[in-house]
Amino acid sequence: MKRAFLFIWILLGKAQRGIMIFTSLVVVTLILIQVALRYFFKLPLMGVEELATMVGFWMYFIGAANGSRERSHIKADILNAMIKNGKVLFFFKALGNLVVTVLACIMIQWAVRYFQWSLRSWERSPALMIPMVYAQFSLVVSSFLMAFYFLVEFLDNTRQFFGKPPFVLPDDDFGFACLAASSDKKEAK
Repeated sequence: MKRAFLFIWILLGKAQRGIMIFTSLVVVTLILIQVALRYFFKLPLMGVEELATMVGFWMYFIGAANGSRERSHIKADILNAMIKNGKVLFFFKALGNLVVTVLACIMIQWAVRYFQWSLRSWERSPALMIPMVYAQFSLVVSSFLMAFYFLVEFLDNTRQFFGKPPFVLPDDDFGFACLAASSDKKEAK
């Protein structure tokens, strides 16, 4: 079970990082093409902004999910300064994580409903007539990812409240080598 969770954790991290890199490159390329066409060749290309916006949806929302994964999202966390007792600190952190997880689940519901509406209405972009569902699906994906990562953080802080060590989750730097190393250790025993 633990190996399956770690495999999924690593796979999601690599997929997110790949999506963020790809979409960043696409957005930068589209902007450079538009600038070159407009200012050097005096030939503005219609729809480049639409494409950049649609790709930007994926870049921003997968980036938000990645911030939740890495626990690097913006938070106003004054608990560490106010509470010196570790057990009480982890209780309030877990409580805050529970609230955020519930809110992320509500966001899932909203994102799914919005996506369903978008499928029914088949809304299209003004210039290129691209269906907006391609961009709006990023809301659904990122909502599920954020809820999952907030739940993991809630479980981690709950474990620490009960005196157990924090989860040891591999970084993307280690990747699948972490799993291979742990299976090598099991085989050696």
